[in-house]
Amino acid sequence: MEKLSNKEQLVLQKVKEFIAGGEKLTVRALQSALGYASPRSISVMLEQLTNKWWIYRDSRDQIQISPSLQTDSIAVRSIPLIGAIACGMPIFAEENIETEIPVSTKIATGNKKYFFLRADGDSMDKKWVENGDLVLIEQTNIAQNGQIVVALINDEATLKEFQVRDQSVFLIPHSTNPRHKPIILDGETDSFSIQWIFIRSFPGSLFA
Repeated sequence: MEKLSNKEQLVLQKVKEFIAGGEKLTVRALQSALGYASPRSISVMLEQLTNKWWIYRDSRDQIQISPSLQTDSIAVRSIPLIGAIACGMPIFAEENIETEIPVSTKIATGNKKYFFLRADGDSMDKKWVENGDLVLIEQTNIAQNGQIVVALINDEATLKEFQVRDQSVFLIPHSTNPRHKPIILDGETDSFSIQWIFIRSFPGSLFA
């Protein structure tokens, strides 16, 4: 990577803080945070950082930090990546740790237990979970209506919105693909439990 000017370093540090804190990152947000008079100056800085390979834009045109950039200035936790989760029909979630990924303590808070799973399928793409994304989840066995959860159905795991209606459990997809339909569970015949709740997703390409 090419060496950065002092101004570029300041912009890069602010980009890191926005991403680590889960805040929406826009040119105008950076302009306001850094006190620049013109958004054009920020755009030029971002272009220079991109040309020097310190940042890049993912498939959704969102600014991301280069995977090779260290995050020493940000307090982080190492969160294990433990396999795949279906965003379609349920698949078994293999709990074998593939790697560990640093995450800001502003996102992975307190003493809660977190994992990453790799999204497999497109049934939650309307909730910004694309095939191949890394999904950050928090371990719990309690969920509220409307939360996105990792549900275990007969030893198979799937990511869906959780709803209880008339004593039945509905696991609802949010997809641009019309083939995905709600899963309706009967508590008497289906072995079902909530395992984790969804926190947020990250582009899989960031950790490729």
